[in-house]
Amino acid sequence: MQNELEAVADWELLAQISQSYRHLSDTLMEQIGMHRAPATVLWRLFLQNGLTQSELAEQLAVQGASITQLLQRMEEAGWVTRQRDPEDNRLVRVYLTEKGREKERSITEQFMKLQETIFAGIGPRERIFLRQLLTQMQQNMKKKD
Repeated sequence: MQNELEAVADWELLAQISQSYRHLSDTLMEQIGMHRAPATVLWRLFLQNGLTQSELAEQLAVQGASITQLLQRMEEAGWVTRQRDPEDNRLVRVYLTEKGREKERSITEQFMKLQETIFAGIGPRERIFLRQLLTQMQQNMKKKD
């Protein structure tokens, strides 16, 4: 068991990393006229178009009402469209529009800049190990939910 000072130091470090990540990603997205939340939704849809609203909410770790409001704004902007699933009318699927697809290159470039900044000086093996550690930490926290 770690002592209290180590626990506080760990907490502060994780909080600072989280805050810095959000700030840097916000700054990079602002450079292309986007906000982080819609850019992240578009990114998910670039990877897998046609996700359901609930799948997006789960992947982004947000509440259903939050994703509904975000998707409504994105639909009004012309980036996505929502359609009932023809096989299961209870599901609403989200699809990129042509205008949404046009954002792919600029969002991808900004995400790559973010990755380059974060992982500067960290080799491939260290990145793999870090990913394993972060995944374990995430699983530990999900067990507590």
